[in-house]
Amino acid sequence: MCSSDLVPASVVQTSRGGQSYSYFTWNLYRRFGDNWYPEWMDFTIRRMNSWGLNTIANWSDATLGASGRKPYVATLRGWGIETGLMGMPDVYDPAWTAMVDEAAREQCSYRKNDPWLLGYFIGNEPPWPHREQELVNEILSGSETHLKSQLKKFLESGDTEERRKEFVYMTYDKFINTINKAIKKYDPNHLNLGLRFGGSAPDEIIKASKGFDVFSFNSYGYTASQGIIKRVTEITGQPMIIGEFHFGVPERGLAPGLAQTVNQVERAVAYRYYVENAAANPAIIGTHWFQWIDQPATGRYDGENYNIGFVDVTDRPYPELVNATRDIFRRLYGIHSGKEPPVTREAIRQ
Repeated sequence: MCSSDLVPASVVQTSRGGQSYSYFTWNLYRRFGDNWYPEWMDFTIRRMNSWGLNTIANWSDATLGASGRKPYVATLRGWGIETGLMGMPDVYDPAWTAMVDEAAREQCSYRKNDPWLLGYFIGNEPPWPHREQELVNEILSGSETHLKSQLKKFLESGDTEERRKEFVYMTYDKFINTINKAIKKYDPNHLNLGLRFGGSAPDEIIKASKGFDVFSFNSYGYTASQGIIKRVTEITGQPMIIGEFHFGVPERGLAPGLAQTVNQVERAVAYRYYVENAAANPAIIGTHWFQWIDQPATGRYDGENYNIGFVDVTDRPYPELVNATRDIFRRLYGIHSGKEPPVTREAIRQ
């Protein structure tokens, strides 16, 4: 499963008046006219088919995913992650379980018979793994909550770093099991694709994630993280998806992103090396590129202005990347089955 994030309205410039504008959308309107949105969807699907991209990835346009023309994944929300301390909601609040059940019902029930849906991501890059002590301190210094009461009661039997970590892992276990059960209740037909950890997760968290069908993590490097692949394989045996990766070049007034190469030719080399060597590992079942469109030179909401697209903000593709993509997907199933070796040439980095 190889794909790219497709979000035409996400490339924005914020004016002093607080309104957001998408340069990419403006350019699509100039290209296609009043009917730009369905025209863009049709053109994008045809491009993906031509280039060999077989999945609409996370963060993508929901209407495009639901159009019934390409397999897609969905991200679920409503668990309290966004408002919880460091991404940890108050799972001990009696109202939380009901909130999770309702969120799963609203988002999963109508999708349960969708043949184009591969599965659900539960969330993205929770900030607290490897920062358990910081999370405990935030809870203890915060307002009175059910989470704080449970923590203080737990620590009455001993307040040590190990005990504090044990509480965090126990809380995560309740968090993830409740969500997993709710999703399965309303949609038994699709995959649970996991939490998209930001690069790595403690072994205790990997163990507690056995309820996922697939373990997902984002891996911004020149290869997929072999360390976490090995640990997940040994601990759970789960298949894995790379939720995000990319390469960029410092050009066109843009920054290179989280992993950079010297030029567009080498960006394509880096892409091919990453995807083929990930596919050569039988545990890896997908690599999702972030993202379809370059970010604007003026920056998105958090200032990122990366040269990381398959296309630029005028919807022109990068031919080096497109040609590499076509080469990859002619060989991908042979590589994944062990019949063909992955490429060995690595990109020249900046």
